Amino acid sequence: MASKDDSIPIEKLGVVNLPQWEQGWQKAKDAGKDPQFHVKNVHPIFSKHLEQLTGGRSRLKFLFPLCGKAMDMKWLADQGHTIVGVDGVEDAARQFFQENAIQPTVTDVPALNGKLYQGMEGRVSIYVCDYFNFSSEVKGQFDAIWDRGAFVAINEVDREKYVRLMKTLLKPNGRCLMEVYQYEPRLFPGPPHNVPEDELKQLLGDYDMALLDTGDHTERLGKLWNLPWIKTAYFLIKASN
Repeated sequence: MASKDDSIPIEKLGVVNLPQWEQGWQKAKDAGKDPQFHVKNVHPIFSKHLEQLTGGRSRLKFLFPLCGKAMDMKWLADQGHTIVGVDGVEDAARQFFQENAIQPTVTDVPALNGKLYQGMEGRVSIYVCDYFNFSSEVKGQFDAIWDRGAFVAINEVDREKYVRLMKTLLKPNGRCLMEVYQYEPRLFPGPPHNVPEDELKQLLGDYDMALLDTGDHTERLGKLWNLPWIKTAYFLIKASN
C-alpha cells in the first residue's frame, strides 16, 4: 500500500457509501495524494498467484469490481488480457487513464445510469456505475475476477447479494482471487470489514475456496485502528467440479 507520506489515512475517508467514497477521492486529489487503499505498483500477491488465477491461460477476460485506479489493470492489458473495471467514483476512472497516459473514449451508458471509459483499443474498459447495477448482460461472463478490496468495502448486509452477482459473472470454469481482512470486529467497525472464513465459505455454498496466502498488517493498520492484530487472507474461488 501507499506510504503514510504519499496518501490520505484510511480512517479519514470513513467510506461507507458512494458520496463518502467520492469525498475521499476528492480530499486525496485536493491534497495531491492517493487514497490509502491505492497500491502504487502491481499488487505483489496478485502477481505471485496470477498463474493459479488464470490456470496458465492467455488472453482472458478479467473483471475488477470496485477497481479504483489499480495498476494491475494496465499490467494485465499489456500481457494481452482484456480488462473490465467497475467503480462508482468517476474520478477513479479519470485518474487511471491520465496516470497511464492513455486517451480514453467516454460514453454514457443510460442502462447503468453511468459512463464507460475505454482505452488501449478496447482492452481496458471502466464502467462508472453502481456495481450492483452491473451484470453479465453488459459484458458477458468473465474468466477471472480479482477482488482486491471490494468485498470488504461493501456493507455487510449486501454480502449475499454480492456473491450471487459474482457467480453470475464468472464463467463455469472461471476463478476469483479475493482479498479479505480479518481482525476482532468488536474493536473496529470497518470498512474494510472483517470477513470470517467460515462466513465466506457459507456464502459461497457449492463453490470451492482455497487459501493461497496471508499477510500481517498489525504493525501499520493495527496501530492505525488500535487493533491487537489484523491480517489479510487471499482465497482462490471457483465452481466445484
